[in-house]
Amino acid sequence: MTLRLVILWMFLGVVAAFGLYMVKFRVQALKIEVAAAETQLREEKKNLHVLTAEWTYLNRPERLRALSAKYLDIKPVQGSQLADIAALPNSAVPHAAQPAAVVEPPSPPAARLVRGMTLASGAIHGR
Repeated sequence: MTLRLVILWMFLGVVAAFGLYMVKFRVQALKIEVAAAETQLREEKKNLHVLTAEWTYLNRPERLRALSAKYLDIKPVQGSQLADIAALPNSAVPHAAQPAAVVEPPSPPAARLVRGMTLASGAIHGR
């Protein structure tokens, strides 16, 4: 009986040592993954900082003003260009641009009205 108990304890010791060995190598692999992720995160933050600086440089008001004057043919709005919407004739609005009538979906055939509520199953829940 004691020999069986000793063999059982030795087997459990070997299993525990093997489990500890596997956990150790898994933790080491995870540490390597975390270090790689941290390195990538630092590089992405550095890239983001560079892109933010470039965006700020490219969006300077004086640069945008010069580019808009060079490439866009935009003039200031004059009062004669403004009109009231009521002054426009109805024919100025294309037929396709007019809003379509709102069609409500039909109610389910088994629905019925109970105390102001439409219930599809007819059962009252949450009393």
